[in-house]
Amino acid sequence: MNSTIPHVRVVIGFCLLAALGYLGFSIWVFGWTGDAALRGDVVGTWKSFAVASFAFWVGSSSAGKAKDTPAPPQNARDAASAVAGAAADRADQITGDTAA
Repeated sequence: MNSTIPHVRVVIGFCLLAALGYLGFSIWVFGWTGDAALRGDVVGTWKSFAVASFAFWVGSSSAGKAKDTPAPPQNARDAASAVAGAAADRADQITGDTAA
């Protein structure tokens, strides 16, 4: 796993450990308790896990379609000038002034 996330194996390991722990808890809830509220909470949590997994899949699929090359860095002076120009244009629109 070559990734830019530091300690990616540790992160994945803890996530798997947490999911397996919750699976064990879920089995205990449905196998040995009769508490309907607790069962509903467990079902709701698994539904939330499913939605989060789907959202992560959609987000990572969309991110994979982004350009591989980053945008070139912009000169700070040019960026400030562009922002000031846009603000002046908007102020002219609000006040009704037009430049000839």
